[in-house]
Amino acid sequence: MNKNIPSHQQDIYFAAVGDVHGHMYAMLGLLQAWESRDRQKLAFVLQVGDFEPHRQQADLATMDAPNRYRKLGEFSDFYSKKAEFPWQIYFIGGNHEPYGFLDLMPAGGEVTKNCYYLGRVGFCELAGLKIVGLSGIYRENLFLHTARPDIAQIGSRSNKDYIGFIQSDIDRALDFQSADILMLHEWSTDTIAADDIESFQQWLPSLKYEVLGNEYARMLIEFLQPKLVLCGHMHKSYRNQVSFSPGTVTDICCLANVQQGKDAIAIFKLAPDGTIVEVSN
Repeated sequence: MNKNIPSHQQDIYFAAVGDVHGHMYAMLGLLQAWESRDRQKLAFVLQVGDFEPHRQQADLATMDAPNRYRKLGEFSDFYSKKAEFPWQIYFIGGNHEPYGFLDLMPAGGEVTKNCYYLGRVGFCELAGLKIVGLSGIYRENLFLHTARPDIAQIGSRSNKDYIGFIQSDIDRALDFQSADILMLHEWSTDTIAADDIESFQQWLPSLKYEVLGNEYARMLIEFLQPKLVLCGHMHKSYRNQVSFSPGTVTDICCLANVQQGKDAIAIFKLAPDGTIVEVSN
């Protein structure tokens, strides 16, 4: 996918958003509040999965989630044109998505006006930035499959069979060779700095640091060497810098979910020289 926003001669601003879970108006409220406060316009928005673009009740049956979490949400307003996203939004899939809908376009596409799915593995170029996205999470029992089940089989097998990326997805992402921004749903291993491990374990006592994230996400970071990695999934705001190869530093930006407020968004300034800096949200 190559929805191009032209390169620029002055600073531009863009946003990243954590898990939305169908709360589209909460997302808009957070982003519009920043625009109003800082008197800047966002050029585009990147969203890191669990967007939940349910068009109608039937889509809910194709999502992996307990029944109590299967709610239609607010995307249907935007799909039916009752409402409209004021910026171009580009999202990847998480582990709670209507894949019966999204897998109709595995290479990505426009799901409604100003809203684009990047696909199971996707690419877009925005303001001169090369953005690569990987949908889904790592599930060992799915990863080595040559293909996910056809969506015609949804209903006859577990919806969990559709939430993971597979080996060929990683291979396709590696084929992009490089990226300025990498969008992941699940964190990579080694995301958390050693000094922060204790505070994370206090936040979530059941958390085992050695199994947090996945090695394939780390592989993509190490190979593609992005300036910025965006991820969600944990409903936790966190920042770090990692260097998996000499002379390269990657900023890691992990985001909360929109019901947690401002921790769900990050605002970035893109300078004409390609530098990306996070600014106050």
